Amino acid sequence: MKVLLIEDNRMIGDLLQNMLKLRQYTVDWLTTGEEVALYMDQIHYDIILVDWMLPDTSGVDIIQRIRDGGNPIPIIMLTAKSQTADKVEGLTAGADDYVTKPFEFEELEARMLAVMKRYHAMDNHVKTIGNVTFDYQKHHFMKDGHILELTQKEYQLLELLFLNAVVSRGLIIEKVWYLDQIVTDNNIDALVRQLRKKLTQLHTSLQIKSIRGVGYKLEVIA
Repeated sequence: MKVLLIEDNRMIGDLLQNMLKLRQYTVDWLTTGEEVALYMDQIHYDIILVDWMLPDTSGVDIIQRIRDGGNPIPIIMLTAKSQTADKVEGLTAGADDYVTKPFEFEELEARMLAVMKRYHAMDNHVKTIGNVTFDYQKHHFMKDGHILELTQKEYQLLELLFLNAVVSRGLIIEKVWYLDQIVTDNNIDALVRQLRKKLTQLHTSLQIKSIRGVGYKLEVIA
């Protein structure tokens, strides 16, 4: 499970990061809200743990921006604010749960798992872009009721493009080839060309746009 932790208290953040890693979670830890959008554009997270009081913004504002963008990712607030009005404000903003400090890690993990269970039980396993639908649970792409025939690497690349606003070359290497394999720019270019050709041959309305110095993104052909 990939966790985005947003916590400015160094002691709490370091402790949480270490405890989560010991339980085999992958963690990215931010101390401000400045880079949240950037990280979420490039990486698919399973859950967000966010503090209320941050140096440059509030956890409530971060949650509202995420929800306003239509992202249903599970979010748990971590805060010393324990008044009922505070809890109502956090939950109304879009938090799925609210944990007051201090807390035991075991309780936090139990709440994380419960939120994730509810999230996956909801009918949110389908995402459509243009005339292509991605079913997260069945692991396939469909157009006009027919499954798109893709190679494993084509599928993995298209999944990355569906789940992230922008996909960097580094992320493609990490998720498609894995970091222990030697991959050249030519390998990535060839796969992108291959998937572009396949999307055209299958008469989809999708195209892969190159963003110079950044990576790739999906666009719908008008």
